[in-house]
Amino acid sequence: MSAFLGPIHYWLFNKILLIEDRAFAIATYLQNNNSAEIANGKIEEYGERMSGTDLAELVGNNPIHNFLYSLISKVEVFEAGLVEAAGDKYDDILKVIENHGKKSAEQAIASKGGEKPCDLESLYQYINDCQLEGMPCDPSAEVEMLDGAMSYNHRVCNHIPNWEYTNCSVSKMCGIHNAWLKGFVSGLSDSATYTVENTLANSSSGCSARIEM
Repeated sequence: MSAFLGPIHYWLFNKILLIEDRAFAIATYLQNNNSAEIANGKIEEYGERMSGTDLAELVGNNPIHNFLYSLISKVEVFEAGLVEAAGDKYDDILKVIENHGKKSAEQAIASKGGEKPCDLESLYQYINDCQLEGMPCDPSAEVEMLDGAMSYNHRVCNHIPNWEYTNCSVSKMCGIHNAWLKGFVSGLSDSATYTVENTLANSSSGCSARIEM
């Protein structure tokens, strides 16, 4: 292996695996709702799941940065392809995704000994540890705490270039992204809410959301 695998690489890989799991949740829904052939075709294109495989085994002698970047593209294209294949089942898929977000929050809390976030700062740390925002060097959310709420904003979307490899609309995929965050935030705290205000996908100059607790 030509590159050193430090904690940040495993941290990012675990976030990639979370998106993979989310995509397979969509595939499972399609398999159970009269779209098994389509879902199975997308799974065959995607190939073997990475879950359960050690990152070092996957990387081999590949440069780690480029390899992780390719994994992000792979899982995001896979998920967008499944959403595209879902067709008029989109509203049902949103419910699947929101529920996946809630379960992901429960798992994240369990991994920290059952410690739930008690304030917005600790809630954001959970988001940062689980939400895939691209590579660590890519532009990420601008976060501001003000008047008991957290402003969560993006000027650039790292996901759109991958989503555009499919024929799925960017607006739909943005809805998937935000449905998961809504479920994740509500799963972290019964008193927390996630509200989307503007999105790049819907022709705004940036993405903005508000998280309250």
